[in-house]
Amino acid sequence: MKRIANIFLLIIIGLQFSIPIEIDQDQAAKIKFDKTVHDFGRIKMGDKVVKCTFTYTNTGNDMLFISRVKTSCGCTEPEYSKEPLMPGESATFVVGYTASDIMGAFNKKITVFTNAVNNAVILTIKGFVEE
Repeated sequence: MKRIANIFLLIIIGLQFSIPIEIDQDQAAKIKFDKTVHDFGRIKMGDKVVKCTFTYTNTGNDMLFISRVKTSCGCTEPEYSKEPLMPGESATFVVGYTASDIMGAFNKKITVFTNAVNNAVILTIKGFVEE
């Protein structure tokens, strides 16, 4: 009988810890990008900077913050607002790419870290540098 009571107590404690997690996720910020890949196509070698825009929306129920951004290369330069984004609001994330003196295909990653449930989103820019 004591063993059954202990099992029942463990189940009750487990339920108490699992319910708040689900509620917190419902109340959290969520980030959704209009696209996660941009193809520049063919660009000329030595072009100063080509830019593309990714639009993102806070589809959650709490303020959204971009905490940091990591790029795979120094040739990519992200521009974004440091201000919080309220639920339902949208903003833009601009990525600039400087074409080097190396011809050929490129594929660069930009990782956006946020306070959202899906906290890390990877954006990709790609294209082909020609003479």
